[in-house]
Amino acid sequence: MTLFIHSIPAWFELIFLCLCMGILSCRLWVLSPATSAGLSLNENLPSRMWFLFGVGIAGIIASGVADILVRAAEMSGKPLQAVLPVLATVILKTHIGQIWLIRMVALILLSVAMITARRSRNSRAYLYLMLGFLVVTSATESASGHASDVGDFSVAEIMDWLHLLGALVWGGGLIALTVVILPHMVKQDDHAAQSIAGAAARFSRIAGIAVGIIAFTALYQVWVYAGSVEALLKSPYGRTVILKIVLFFVLLGLGGFNRYISVPSLQEWAGITATSRGIISRLVVPVLLSLARDLKGRPLAVRFMRNVKVEALLVVGVLLCAALLRHEIPARHFSHLEHMHSAGQLTSPEHNEHMSHHAGTGPAPVIHLETNPVHITAGTPVSMIVHLEDRQGSPVEGLTIHHERILHAIIIGQDLNVFAHIHPEDLGPITDEMMSRATFPLHFTFPKAGAYLVGLDFALPDGLYSNSASLSVTGQPRMGEPMVDTKREKDFGDYHVSLMTSSKSIEAGPETLLRFLITKNGRPVTDLGPYLGAPMHLAVVRTDLTQFIHAHGVTPGDSHTHAEHVHTMPSEQYGPEIDAFIIFSVKGVYKIFCQVKHQDKVLLFDFIVKVQ
Repeated sequence: MTLFIHSIPAWFELIFLCLCMGILSCRLWVLSPATSAGLSLNENLPSRMWFLFGVGIAGIIASGVADILVRAAEMSGKPLQAVLPVLATVILKTHIGQIWLIRMVALILLSVAMITARRSRNSRAYLYLMLGFLVVTSATESASGHASDVGDFSVAEIMDWLHLLGALVWGGGLIALTVVILPHMVKQDDHAAQSIAGAAARFSRIAGIAVGIIAFTALYQVWVYAGSVEALLKSPYGRTVILKIVLFFVLLGLGGFNRYISVPSLQEWAGITATSRGIISRLVVPVLLSLARDLKGRPLAVRFMRNVKVEALLVVGVLLCAALLRHEIPARHFSHLEHMHSAGQLTSPEHNEHMSHHAGTGPAPVIHLETNPVHITAGTPVSMIVHLEDRQGSPVEGLTIHHERILHAIIIGQDLNVFAHIHPEDLGPITDEMMSRATFPLHFTFPKAGAYLVGLDFALPDGLYSNSASLSVTGQPRMGEPMVDTKREKDFGDYHVSLMTSSKSIEAGPETLLRFLITKNGRPVTDLGPYLGAPMHLAVVRTDLTQFIHAHGVTPGDSHTHAEHVHTMPSEQYGPEIDAFIIFSVKGVYKIFCQVKHQDKVLLFDFIVKVQ
């Protein structure tokens, strides 16, 4: 469900973009005076089309704003309502943000052109100028998806852009015909037959070219992103692709019926000489005629309009699939896991495994981490796959829910400012397939270049297990060195947090009690709620990213064994004090990230301590 919700802004953005592209395409190549042979068009039709075009531009802008908010939430790991403080950084300092700015500039210029040049709207030069702005807008869609993983202006990105352009012209034309053009034409008593037949014939030719582009680029995309038939069948990405292909073939069937049956029949009704039939037409038409009723006159036009309306609805479904695919992990990365055998093997020398620690009684499972793309660039969405194996190379069995999630992933940047706490459940429900394969997806966009630590925690019946790996991210901007501030009392907005320890100096080896006192506006906070099944989640990392601990807070006086953390049901309210027990195994400087929940908001506090 989370995946669907995150995909809604992108879905509506594609729908409105499709509408705008369809209106311009029809104005240029379907209703153009030069090709309309003097068909009588009432001024109401152009006015309605430009009104819908304006609605479409407004819809793209609004959906784009919603989409960048969702992307900011995914990048920062913050809830949607808390992303405003990081929004400027995401827009100005990340690849996705910069592409989004280009899109907004193109849309603003398009809006200005539409508003200020009303008298020139019938000029073909003016229409092509507006089409150019839409083409740039569509290019930014490809530049912010999976196709951009290998770099801007790559073959993959260009193929994705051509695929999208073909879909926008074909699908947008169907939507424009359904919503405004055909309903207007059918009301023209004297010219209905000529108008509908002419428009249908011209659009059919355009659609044929668009379908050819879509088919060619789709084959390339399946080859690049599918990996194998098995991966297509078993991965969520693959199943979405299959659904998209099914919808495409249904569209192709309806489009073929209209092209080879409806259009010639409409031309016959209008007294227009039909173009000569090719080999495909001679083979297909007899079959289709045997399946269709022989209609004449207005019933024929009604059937054509109904078919086009169904096609337009199918296009909306295809666009939903496209939006979902932007947030799903390509299928080929599921199949790649089958080829990872050695313990601790990662997919790139840039990805190095760190320490492994666990409280379980059995041998520690082997964790494989794969990223797409392998070489990560700041601001580019990254899909990650975590695969858990036993020492025999088989998927781990008996995984249990640990603090309301099957797997916890903590991401921390070298500057100790970038922090995220993410889970596979953020992308959708855990499936039986994921459990049987012990394979789980993650999604994150690293906002800055530099070194990152990825800590992974999970639970088996015999206890908790943890591992961490480092990732190297290239690009701009780069993270600096961490700022060391060892103050034990700090303000975080309206909240004041004090950190007390069991001894004045913290030593490596013995267990250390950390006690946090939380107040808000000078008053003790006594109504903290459980966050992921605990009063507090803590991520403790050494400043060189070589040591990592994921721990959980308890109320003062409660037991803090690891086993109880897995099974104990938390109380409903906590505060103002929360305890945590940490064993620092190595001396050094550590940063402690603390997450608590208050009034339905997840809060993040942090402290730096020196361990002797």
